[in-house]
Amino acid sequence: MWYLGITTTRHIAPSPGADKERGEFAVERQLRALGLEAVAPRKIEFKRQGKKRHAEPVTSAYLPGYIFAEIPAAMFTKAIQCRGLSPSLMAVSPQEVRRHVQPFLSKVEQENAEAQRIIDSRDRAAMCQFEPGAALEVLAGPFADRVVEFTGMVQSAHDMHPMIEAQMEILGRLTRVKVDPLDVRAAS
Repeated sequence: MWYLGITTTRHIAPSPGADKERGEFAVERQLRALGLEAVAPRKIEFKRQGKKRHAEPVTSAYLPGYIFAEIPAAMFTKAIQCRGLSPSLMAVSPQEVRRHVQPFLSKVEQENAEAQRIIDSRDRAAMCQFEPGAALEVLAGPFADRVVEFTGMVQSAHDMHPMIEAQMEILGRLTRVKVDPLDVRAAS
């Protein structure tokens, strides 16, 4: 029988002496150690943090505070004793698992496989945290306080780092501009 469990979101050690990790992932590790199928879906996003010019991969919980697990009746009592897991689990019918849970988990797996491909190929342009067409607010430079439309990441031979390429209207025409990644943020 499949269950949806509520977990802690704080960092805990899945076993004594182990490194601490997010609650969902620690519970997943404990359930798998019991030989059960457990999934705490992960999301890999590319975010630029601090003053870094490049976006870096960041792994987080796709469903913070939740985990899916297939737990046979004989293992239920042992499973709910996992550290960080609420003992009240919600049963998910086999029909719901087929129609909703499995397709969702497959979609997450495909997204993560694509993100891993980008990480493995070290494709800095694909690691950009913005989607083409996204509105960006320029914070500094000649286009300060303007909103531009993100088109992609580019790096010319003379550029020391990748630049954001965007388009904006200047004198009634759409014009391509380059902006330092540190000088933009998503428009609110």
